[in-house]
Amino acid sequence: MKTRRKFLRDLSCASVAITSAPYLSFGAKPDEQPKVIEKYEKDPIRLGFVGCGLMGGANMRAFKTIKQKLTAYCDVDTGKYGFGNARKYVDNDAQGFVDYREMFDKLAGKLDAVVISTPDHSHFAAAMCALKHGIPIYLEKPMCHNIRQIRELTKFAEEKGLATQMGNMVHSGDGIRYTKEWIASGLIGKVRKVIMWTTRPVGGCNRPTMAYKSWPSEPVPPTLDWDKWLNVADWGPFSSEIVPLNWRRVYKYGTGALGDIGTHILDIPMFALDLDYPTKITSRQTGGTEISVPKQDHITYYFDNSNQGEKVEIHWYSGFLKPDKNGEWKPDFNKDFLFPLPKEFTDTGRSYKDLSTADGMFIIGDEGVLYSPKMHLIGKPIVLPKAKTALTKNIPLTEPRIKYGNHRANFVEAVRGDIKKATSNLPDMAKLTEVVLLGNLTLRTGENVVWDAKSMRAIGGSDKMNSLIDSPMRPGWY
Repeated sequence: MKTRRKFLRDLSCASVAITSAPYLSFGAKPDEQPKVIEKYEKDPIRLGFVGCGLMGGANMRAFKTIKQKLTAYCDVDTGKYGFGNARKYVDNDAQGFVDYREMFDKLAGKLDAVVISTPDHSHFAAAMCALKHGIPIYLEKPMCHNIRQIRELTKFAEEKGLATQMGNMVHSGDGIRYTKEWIASGLIGKVRKVIMWTTRPVGGCNRPTMAYKSWPSEPVPPTLDWDKWLNVADWGPFSSEIVPLNWRRVYKYGTGALGDIGTHILDIPMFALDLDYPTKITSRQTGGTEISVPKQDHITYYFDNSNQGEKVEIHWYSGFLKPDKNGEWKPDFNKDFLFPLPKEFTDTGRSYKDLSTADGMFIIGDEGVLYSPKMHLIGKPIVLPKAKTALTKNIPLTEPRIKYGNHRANFVEAVRGDIKKATSNLPDMAKLTEVVLLGNLTLRTGENVVWDAKSMRAIGGSDKMNSLIDSPMRPGWY
């Protein structure tokens, strides 16, 4: 029997945050919960779900909480992981499918939107197929698996004019807006550096081998349609080390810690500082291979300008494992990848052991620091030095808030036409996703990236690097 601790670790692998209080799953305060339910219960939209495992189940639960109609579900696994998980949430009359193409064909005109929670490599095809059928999409992060897919999908989404939403829930929270307002007010002075970190891929999950050069081929389980799981990826052997939980660490199918957590954390400074594409990206790493993500890495993004008229460096660190309460580090943690702590943080008497357990960020100004001790900055950031906290009370709220702080309800409103577009619609999130994948370009090749966004090419990059921008796909999936 799976222990509670292992269960929570498994949820962490898929970035699923399930809480005991339903309203917490989408950000509404307790007294707002009845309002959310009442509004959407009266006129629910009919939803189909593609991908029903951990994140798919979390999305089902969240949309069910706001009383939407779970009409259909699709998963390539008809066993406990896929169909079994879906049936915990869907309506009794919901129809099940193994192929999303069949679902979209058979339920034409009977679905108001679809929620896609598949592995990263199949996001593009499932999303394009839904849009071609005229179905609005809620698409899990990261939007796509390579940069060409991002450009094509967002262009097509704009042409179709359908409601879209990427599943980076931080964009519906107030925290990202407080951050922008406080920086704009001059609270922490000019911002030129951001430091962010995550425990992924080494923390949060009980994982097998860290760095893949290959993996053993195993018989495909009888409940799994392996060809459909592979989707646009070329043929490869099935392994229980990869499926269902560890595909994110394999470049062929996933986008690593950046695709998992970067889409949340990077969103905050990108939005708050109005950053354009970076012109250069560099990296160093340990434990990575051409096949799988590093154990630890440090990526630096160089942005030429911001809304403060300053150059900005964003430093991303993955594989951070903080020391224990005595300040002792784990033996396999490489301190060469330890990020510097701002003086404003250490002046409080705190050190690395006092950081957030898994993820966090320092936005460093020349007059102070904003600290986010978590991946999802839903509430207000912490201001350092603390004496500046009182000043935030007089900073005007200039950024429109998302009703109830509810990312899924915001998408429902867009589908219904109650709002012009969802807050995290695909065209608006394209640049963020591209920045995430540019980080993976430098990790996968070991080369610096000098990015020409207009031509969508790495200037002076190797043939290998530029081939990863537009990886070939098996035809027929959209």
